[in-house]
Amino acid sequence: MLSNLENTIRGTRGNLLEQVPAEKVIRSKGFYKSIALDFLTVASAFYFGYSVSNFLETGGVVALSFGVFPLLLFSSLEVILIKSFLRRFFVLVLEAIAILLFFLQEDIFYLAVAGGVFLIFSLWGEILSRSEILNCIEVRFLKSTLPLLKKIMTALAFIVIIFYLPHWDSKNIFISKQAFGGVFVWSTGFVNNFYPEIKFNSSVNDLAREITRYQLTGTRPYEDLPVVAQQTLLNQILSQTQEQLKKFLGGNLTGDETLRDVSYDLIVKSLVSWREQFGGWFIAAWLAVLFLMARSFGAIILWMSALISLLVYQFLVALNFIAIRGESTTKETVKFV
Repeated sequence: MLSNLENTIRGTRGNLLEQVPAEKVIRSKGFYKSIALDFLTVASAFYFGYSVSNFLETGGVVALSFGVFPLLLFSSLEVILIKSFLRRFFVLVLEAIAILLFFLQEDIFYLAVAGGVFLIFSLWGEILSRSEILNCIEVRFLKSTLPLLKKIMTALAFIVIIFYLPHWDSKNIFISKQAFGGVFVWSTGFVNNFYPEIKFNSSVNDLAREITRYQLTGTRPYEDLPVVAQQTLLNQILSQTQEQLKKFLGGNLTGDETLRDVSYDLIVKSLVSWREQFGGWFIAAWLAVLFLMARSFGAIILWMSALISLLVYQFLVALNFIAIRGESTTKETVKFV
């Protein structure tokens, strides 16, 4: 009888245990989407580091520009969607590490300065953007994200200059000729949109010929002359243009040199001369010029990235990937759904 009682108690206990539901881990809505966003943000920082390394070696301006776009895009989504500031700080640290991975061969001083600059400016922008979000009743994407994007853009400009410095000495006072070639081709391609008749990526003599022909074409006295007389006049003016162009570019030229090589040698010669003449003042001025150039070019990329980010944001809302929800505080927030 005692054994029957024990069996009854055990059975009752088993039934009670079966009635207690197993503890379940409940994930908030959008948990995995937010993880994916964090991953893409860090991956975009990794790609930016690669694009900077590639730019310093080859001068790939277009590749560098495309390296900036994803980082600004995902950063703007992060500041809107990720509510935890501590989590954002952790992601920013991972971003800094991802950028520095391509420069581990550099001195620890440059790595520390580059990482510190990125974190300081990114956190500064993060605080400004979050303050803007808290002070807005409605979600204003551009107004809320621009403070962060501007600070990140400034940090990225500093990073390019910081990793340019280790290779800057009396022999490498300017970027490499290969890197300059990439910048030159991109620049001349842009100018060629306005002057399609002139091919700037050519020899000095060919450039002089195209400039001369461009100046004479369409002028009344030249167009009224016979073909033979036109060629004679063209040759006369061409010889003058060639001499003037050679004198402007450095004097001792045969004319067969490419404008790219001549421009590079002229810039390097001028920089070396100024450095010997002004010393430390030149270094400070040259770094300031580089930063202003990078920041000015970055301003174009910044606004293009902001507009693209706005389009992506609107697209995600339309797909119901994220949604705008009202809160009891009578303000709008954006959440994963």
